[in-house]
Amino acid sequence: MDIKEGWHKITTVEMHTGGEPLRIYTSGLPDIPGKNILEKRRYFRDHLDHIRRGTMFEPRGHADMYGAVVTEPLSEGSDFGAFFLHNEGYSSMCGHAIIALTKFVLETGIVEKEGEEPVLKIDAPPGRIIAKAYRKGKTVEKVSFLNVPSFVLLRDEVVEVPGLGKVGFDLAYGGAFYVFCEAESLGLKLDESHYHRLIDAGRKIKHAVMDAFEIKHPFEEDLSFLYGTIFTA
Repeated sequence: MDIKEGWHKITTVEMHTGGEPLRIYTSGLPDIPGKNILEKRRYFRDHLDHIRRGTMFEPRGHADMYGAVVTEPLSEGSDFGAFFLHNEGYSSMCGHAIIALTKFVLETGIVEKEGEEPVLKIDAPPGRIIAKAYRKGKTVEKVSFLNVPSFVLLRDEVVEVPGLGKVGFDLAYGGAFYVFCEAESLGLKLDESHYHRLIDAGRKIKHAVMDAFEIKHPFEEDLSFLYGTIFTA
């Protein structure tokens, strides 16, 4: 495709992890100042959000599009940094993105590592993520990773949710804050026939908890937000 003169040209690599998309920016981004990954993400959000909107929204993106901005290493011993964005804004941690990024940087040679099971240290918004690749020849076939420490912020709480009534929940952090609810307590099942109702209930519960409770990370204000709802069975 010919790019018109004066247009901003950005190149990406499109990946997926079990069907979850990841759009990795490979060129065309301006300099993103910041001494750590949270400062860089904050600068991007405040000054470059038009790039997120232009690449995550239709027609170039879609409602479930996800992206990653790769940066230079930002802490001692790190291999690279990354922060994550999507159609609604920015997230702090993404497992499927870490898996895709590990494959991407190793197979493209952006990060050079020897051996069949190389380990990568990634500067991400919640902290350092340790990823391990399992490769055959030059192909990464599997990836595992060690996340940042998890903790429970609220336990056995109840919130009034429009259309659902009183809903019991826990609130925990594992790189991002999530509400945890038992699907059965809401008359829901974790199967395809209920997925529309699960999505609707999850959104209602998320917004009700955000309105009724303070979501505060103990160290970083930029991580003090609720990302979503997880149903258990």
